[in-house]
Amino acid sequence: MIGILIIANLVLGGWAYYSLKLRPQRELALTQQRERAESQTDAQPVPEPQIVTVTNQVTWDQLESEDYRTYITRLRSINCPEQTIRDIIIADLDKLLAPQFQAIYGRKPDVKYWQSEEEELANNYDHREWARKEHELDQQKREMIKELVGVDVVRERLKQRGYEDYYERRLTFLPEEKRDAVRSVLEKYDDAEKAIRDRELEDGEPITDAERQRLRKIREERSQQLDRALTPDERQWYELWVSPSANAVRYSMYGMEATEQEFLSVYQLRRACDDQWNPDELDWNNNTWVNSYQQARADLETQIRQQLGDDRYMQYKRGNDPDYHTLNAAVSRYGLPRNKANDAYDVRLTVQQMSTQIRADNSMSPSQQDEAVAAVKAEEEATLRQLLGNAAYRYVQQRSK
Repeated sequence: MIGILIIANLVLGGWAYYSLKLRPQRELALTQQRERAESQTDAQPVPEPQIVTVTNQVTWDQLESEDYRTYITRLRSINCPEQTIRDIIIADLDKLLAPQFQAIYGRKPDVKYWQSEEEELANNYDHREWARKEHELDQQKREMIKELVGVDVVRERLKQRGYEDYYERRLTFLPEEKRDAVRSVLEKYDDAEKAIRDRELEDGEPITDAERQRLRKIREERSQQLDRALTPDERQWYELWVSPSANAVRYSMYGMEATEQEFLSVYQLRRACDDQWNPDELDWNNNTWVNSYQQARADLETQIRQQLGDDRYMQYKRGNDPDYHTLNAAVSRYGLPRNKANDAYDVRLTVQQMSTQIRADNSMSPSQQDEAVAAVKAEEEATLRQLLGNAAYRYVQQRSK
């Protein structure tokens, strides 16, 4: 016990010595050290941190270039959207070529307000020559844009306005790259054919034998180009969607709600006849050819009637009549029930048949025939006005043959 007490007293004495003497000295030293550090801080203040801003700002003059390919590359390097690049390039080319389009018309710079529009022109003009030059410039611009940004400017502008043209609607069964290839072929040979047809359409002059041969050559080359661009299956779909034979059958079947099988059966008959007798290649001054063509068409109508049956054939013939299309346009324009067009067409058809019978009646004199036909026509007008209304009836009369 005495030993334990002695040890305890020694420990207690050591703790008292540390607490009363050594610890205060250590704390005083730490305090003095802090004070010296604070005095140094006051003498030399620490500078505030500098904010460094790094930007990727690019000015427009760094992007623009007289070379369009370089210009496009720079735009893509800053992740400019492809649609925006297309819009920029198309707008720039429009501006670049605008003076060339303006120069086509050759208008006087000092026109007077009392002069007619024709006198504004510096020289004699031909609107066909204007159209030809405009088309050449359009083609030039179209090829440049296709090469630079890989799009067709016609399709691009139609798409921006929410439109689809004829070929775009009809060629949807093809992938886009083939669609472009087919459009190029069609437009190329359509232009070539139009160049030959213009004189006939504008001046009323029949095409020559040499021009007729050229038309046949154009169609053969177009067919060969399409064969190379399309698979056999795609070519069949192309014919169903785009060929003149298919278009003619679709026109005739308007309003009869034809089935796919009815369409195909008539199309196959029509296509066989068209392949043998193309009216665009027919020499209408050759009576032998004309008579053979007319006989072939008569045989075709007989085959179609046998294929469809009498009732459906009459609906088919109705759809082939432009007057029926006009009647349908009238009921659509004035919000009439669709069956009104069919009823009105039946009235007109009945009047035509009655007029034909009257003219064939040899027991009546010509004046009696005229009077009877006039009475039938008056009855037709009254019936159609009641059926369609005055506004729709006037619309039909203004547009009927």
